This record gives sequence, structure tokens and C-alpha cells, in this order.
Amino acid sequence: MKNRCHNYYLVWILSLAFLLINTTNVIASPPDIKTLSVVVDDNYPPYAFRDSLGNLQGITIDQWKLFEQKTGIKVTVTGMAWSKAYESMRKGDFDVIDTISYNVDRGKIFDFSKSYASIDIQVFFQKNISGITDVNSLKGFTVAAEKGDNSINVLKKHGITDIEEYDTAEAIVQAAKDHKVVMFVMEQPPALYYLYKMGLQDNFNYSSSSLFTDQLHRAIKKGHSGYMPTINDGFAKISESEYQAIDEKWFGLTNAPFYEHPSFRVVLIIGVAVFLLAFLLFIWNRTLKRMVKQKTSELWIALRAKEQVEAEIRTLNAELESRVIERTVQLEDINSELEESNEMLEEEIVKREKFEEDIRKLNEELEDKIKLRTMQLDKLNTVLEQHIALLRESQKVARLGSFFMDLKTREWKGSPELDEIHGIDTTYPHTMEGWLGIIHPDWRTRFSNYLSQVETTQQRFDYEYKIIRIQDGEERWMHGLGKIEMNHQTNTVRLIGMIQDVTDRKRTEEEIIYLSFHDQLTGLYNRRFFEEELRRLDVSRNYPLTIVMADVNGLKLINDSFGHAIGDEFLKNIAKVLRKGCRKDDIIARLGGDEFVILLPNTDAAQTEQILERINALAVKERVGSIDLSISYGYETKCYEKEDIHELLKKAEDYMYKRKLFEGPSMRGKTINTIIKTLHEKNKREEQHSHRVSTLCQSMGEALGLPEGQIQELKSVGLLHDIGKVAIDENILNKPGRLTNDEMEEIKRHPEIGYRILSTVSGMAEIAEYVLAHHERWDGLGYPKGLKGNELPIQTRIIAIADAYDAMTSSRSYRNALPEEVAIKELLKNAGTQFDPDLVKIFIDKVIYFQCRDRYDVS
Repeated sequence: MKNRCHNYYLVWILSLAFLLINTTNVIASPPDIKTLSVVVDDNYPPYAFRDSLGNLQGITIDQWKLFEQKTGIKVTVTGMAWSKAYESMRKGDFDVIDTISYNVDRGKIFDFSKSYASIDIQVFFQKNISGITDVNSLKGFTVAAEKGDNSINVLKKHGITDIEEYDTAEAIVQAAKDHKVVMFVMEQPPALYYLYKMGLQDNFNYSSSSLFTDQLHRAIKKGHSGYMPTINDGFAKISESEYQAIDEKWFGLTNAPFYEHPSFRVVLIIGVAVFLLAFLLFIWNRTLKRMVKQKTSELWIALRAKEQVEAEIRTLNAELESRVIERTVQLEDINSELEESNEMLEEEIVKREKFEEDIRKLNEELEDKIKLRTMQLDKLNTVLEQHIALLRESQKVARLGSFFMDLKTREWKGSPELDEIHGIDTTYPHTMEGWLGIIHPDWRTRFSNYLSQVETTQQRFDYEYKIIRIQDGEERWMHGLGKIEMNHQTNTVRLIGMIQDVTDRKRTEEEIIYLSFHDQLTGLYNRRFFEEELRRLDVSRNYPLTIVMADVNGLKLINDSFGHAIGDEFLKNIAKVLRKGCRKDDIIARLGGDEFVILLPNTDAAQTEQILERINALAVKERVGSIDLSISYGYETKCYEKEDIHELLKKAEDYMYKRKLFEGPSMRGKTINTIIKTLHEKNKREEQHSHRVSTLCQSMGEALGLPEGQIQELKSVGLLHDIGKVAIDENILNKPGRLTNDEMEEIKRHPEIGYRILSTVSGMAEIAEYVLAHHERWDGLGYPKGLKGNELPIQTRIIAIADAYDAMTSSRSYRNALPEEVAIKELLKNAGTQFDPDLVKIFIDKVIYFQCRDRYDVS
């Protein structure tokens, strides 16, 4: 009984297994498929993208066409944005989705084919950004990615959350071109395609290692598994050579000429003048034609008059002959009457001869007039030909060509100059389709609509648009002017006008617009743009709105010491640091001189402090030569609409100036040390000279019994007296020969430069005065002020003696050192003129004498 139960259960289990196997086979057996609907991303070159006419093309499209040939199954491929394609496939609107990569979430919805292509996903970034090596280096940046792409999940997995999503790959690269995106993640083939297409290939780099590598599949929705064997079998029928031919076809197109790089041109605005000239020439030509026609008519009238006169003469001759015969008969009949009438007849003959003479003269005058008029017409034709040639040359110079279009046949003809502008020859089809082929794809629809509007409203043709020259693929701007001509039935017949190349003008307009809102030195926004943005951003949606005032510490000192070129470089580095430290949407402007301002929308005080700390950290790393960057800040935040934005701006400026009171002196002190170091690096002899003069001044102060504070001040003045030479060309400082007058005048500037440098440092005002006067003379013939006698401070008189003595007793670039005896004689010789005579005596007796004695004792 027990065995029987076991057998009974075994039979049931085997029966159920058989039913399950048969059921599975029924479900899995491929259906009889006649058609397939496929959806793809139509913005994914070279696998699937649209040509200039909007037709789908690419590797995927060609593979499905081969599938259709091999299997006989009708395939309909539809292209749309990836996010829409994915959503449509989820809803079941299509049988197959192609160029899809696998992830876990998608694996729950779709069944995937074997992968047929491996695609590297790269990080693309602007060339001015460095340090991008892997996904972790993207932190802190805004990264663009295609909506619905696998890369978004990878980025979020690595903690990258600042992601800006775009509908298509082309939209991402367009945003990069518009400077809205500096970094994006994308498959390498479409990224390179659109970078080359938009001329950005030289502006972007991509990471040395890929973010990840994706596999491309074809997928069907779960529950439709019967389709997958048919799809796999169909693609298996395509040979390797056929796949290879498709790949070579599309991967070989990356350098094809349909991606043309735009370049920008120079303007030449003389169109209106040329148009007026052409119009005047046209009027002149019509006037000349009317004059010629009028004169020709007059000549014809004169000829007809001549013929009429000749006919009258013939009639008159006939009448005369008749009268002669009649007279002859009468003479024969009446001799007496004939004799009486002889005189009358002779008079009549004379009259006739005179009349014939008049007729001959009239004929001669008419012939002369005809010859003269013919010559005038020849000259006018010559002038007209010259004017036509001049018009053609003028059109070439003005990049101007004329045209007319038959609005019925849609055929057009243009002047040779217009063909040159379009980059075509006479073989190019002069049809409406040919014209649209010249026009840039972005402008074709707008141009067609405008032309239809002109035809409908019969308005004047006046339109600016962009073309791509057929000959070299260069993009140019055109300005067309023309009018519609109508027939007697008031139907539009043709469009006639002219087209001018205005590329240079458009480029200049763009440059003018840029310069009107940007600071020319730093490239930051200018005061005008800042004031407009301040008004625009002062709305509640941007609160808290923080205004940061920034002032460069020590700029005047740097300009005075190292020149404005170094000062400009200093400002450029400040601008660079501000750009790096701020966020993409923050507004940075240079108000003028050393003042900058930053607008931080939706930023509270804590966030502002973080931004300023980031800027300061960047500033510490930057130097101009040996000079550190130093910026003082003040900020104020607007949180409520009732607060006056201009009052907050004033408060931010006040806070900035308060901080500058503490930070400025420290910066100036550092800069003074840098200046001294720079001077001594330029000329080691100046360093040694400064130290010797400092020692001599100290000894002179001790000899005069001055207080210790004044002695130390004299020592410092001696060390700093030539600090102004830092701004003098070192070629002049180290010149071995005699200085020219111009070079001497340049050297004479160093006391004033030294004064400007030291007067900016707190506590050095008196030392600055001594440095300014150390080349003044006792007799008032020194420089720069011409002070004399006791007008000179005693410190200045001491420096003058010590400076002259050391200059004579040390080697110079143009001579050897003079003996001490010669130097003492020179001091005595110039005592009372160049030097204070009393101080010269003390200097010789108590400074030089003791120095000589010390050297003698030592030896």
C-alpha cells in the first residue's frame, strides 16, 4: 500500500513536469513576426542622428536596414530624445529600443540582447580647468549630463550631486558653446562629433581614463520574450564584412567637410553709399537714354524736313519748267512782253539760285549736326561703359552683388560678384532649392517664411541671415535688400535686389556689445553691467542677496614702484582669483581702479564667509613676480524687500575701508621689503652702496651727538635713499659709459619715485621727505624742488655728503674707485655750493679721519 502511494505521487509529479515543459515551449516559441517598430535616440552620432534634412542616419539605422533585407520583416525606426524614447518604450509604444545600456533598474523592465558595441563614457572639461583625473575630482563642479543616461547614476553613486540635466547630447555641447557649461559627462563618439561640429574641439579636453565603459544592447519589454530569438537570429545573418563596412562608413566621417568650423570676420560698412551710387548711376543711365532718344527723334524730324524740302524743290522745279514753257510760248507770241519780263525772269532765277544755295547750306549743317551727335553718343557710351565697370569694381570692394528671382519659376540669376560672395560658379543650380542650400540650416525656415511674407504683403525685401559658402564652407552674414515687381494685372512677377556680405559689421557689433558690458583689462563685467544687474537682482526671489566690496591693497605702491604694466598684471591675477573663488552664477565686476564688487544671489552671511575664505586661499597661492596678492573685503546682505540696496552697498564699502585700515599698512610694509629686495637683485652694487651710506650716516649722527632715535632714523634713510631706482631701467643703472641727457633725466626721477613709495607707508612720512630732497644742493641748484641752505633738513644734508663720498670712493660701472684724498678734495671744493660747509668739515674730521685711523690701527 505504501509503495502504491509512492508510485501514485511519482506519476503526478512527472505529469506536472511534462505540462510545465510543454507550456514553456508554447510560450517561448517565436511568433510569426511581420513587422517591428524600433525606437532610438536621434541625437547619438554616429549610431543614430539626423542629417540636415531631418532624416535619420547612422550605424544603427544601416544595421536595421540590413536586418530588414535579411529577414523580410518590415522595420520602422523612429528617433526622438532619449528620455522620450525610453518612456515610450516603457509604455509599450514600440517593440524594440536600440542603443540602450544595461543597469539593474532597466533589467527589471526589459530583456536585453547580447552587447554589440562598447562605449567609453568620458569627462569633458574646458582646457583652462586642470586636475580632472577621475570621478572624485569632479566634486565641487556643476556637471552636465543627458537626461535619463546611465552616467547620472554613476555620478550620484560617487557623491556627485550637482548635476545639470539636458534633453540631448547636442543641447549639452550647445550649452558649452554658450559658456553655460564648463564640464560634462558623455559617450565619447557623440561628444567628439558635436565638439567638432560646433568648432569647440580646441576648447575642451577629456579625462585620460574613462568614467566607465558601457555596452550597447537591443532590448524588448518583459513578457515579449518571443521577439528576442527573431531579433538575434536576424542580426546573426549579417556577416562580419557587412558590419565592418557599416563601421568604416560612419567612423570614417569624423573629418568630413559637413562639420565646418565658424570663424569670425572684420567689418566694412559702406553698403548704403554704394547703393546710392548704384542708384544714381541707374538714374543717370536712364536720363542719358532719354536724351539720346530725344536727340535721335529730333534728327529724324530734321531728316523728314529735309526730304519734304527736297520734294518741294522738285515740285517747284516742275512748276518752273511749266512756267518757262509758258513764258517761251508767250515770248514767241508776244516778244515785246517777253523783253519786259526778262528782268523779272532773271530776278526769279537769282531767287531760285539763292534758295538752292540755302538748301545746300542747310544740308551741310544737318550733316555736321549728325556727325557731332554721333560723336557725343559715342562718348556717352564710353562713359557709360566706364561707369558700369566702376560699379562692378565698387560691388567687389563692398562685397555686394545684385540678383533677380522669377517668382513663378523660382529660378534666380545673380551678378558675378554675388556668385563670388556665395562661393559658387555658373554650374551651381540657380533654383530656390539651390539658394536654400547656400543658407545656413538654422536660417532656412526663417528665410523661407520671410520670403513668403514679402510675396504675400508685397513689402520691401530687407533681411539679414547667415549662409555657408559652397566653395570653402565658411559661414558669413548677408544683408539682402530688394523689392517685388508686378505685372499689369498686379500679380507679383519677380524679386529684384542686391545682397551684401556684412560679416565684418556683425562681428564688430558683437565686439562692441561685449566691450560695453566688460572691463577691457580684466575681462570682468564693468560698472554699467553691475548697476543694471543690481537693479535686476534686487527682487525677493534672490534674497538673501549679498553685496561684497573688494579693494586691492597696495596697487598704487605697485604702480609707482614697478610700473603700470606690473600693476595691470596684478589686477588680472586678482580677477582670475575672484573668478575661481566664486560660483558660476555670481556676478563679479570691476568698478574702476582697484575696486571690485561681487553680487551673490541667494547667499547668506555664512555662505559669503566660505566664498571669501576660498578666494583668500586662492590668493595666497598667486604672486606677481615677488609680490603677494592682498584684497580687503566688506559685505552686507539684503534679506527684506524694504531694505535700500544702495544703503547696503554703502555699508559694504564702509566695512571694506575699515578692514583696509588694518590690512593695508601690513601689505605696504611687505611691498616695501619686496621693492628693496628687487632693487638689490637688479644691481648688487646698489645694495653695497646703500649699506655703506647707511653706516656713514650713522657715524655722522654719532659725531654730531644726535639722540639715538635720530641716529637710527639717519641709518634707515641712508639704507632707503635710492629705493626709487627700482623703477629705473637696469640697463641705465648698469650702463658702463656716460649717460645721455635723456638717461640722466630718467635717473633724476628716482627721488620722487622713492618719495611716492615711502609716503604710502604709515610712519615713514618724514623719511619720505628726506629721500625726496637727498639730491638738493646747499646753493639751491639741486633737484627736484631747488631748496637751498637751511631750507634743507639736516638729515638730507648729511645723506648728500655720505652719498657723494661713497660714490667717489667705490667702483662704478663707468670708472674705478677714486682715492680718499681725491674724494676729500672734492668735498672741500664743493663745500658751500653743493654741500653744507660746516657738515663737510665735521664729516672729514670725525668720520673719515676715524675710519682711516681704525683701518690703520687694525693693519
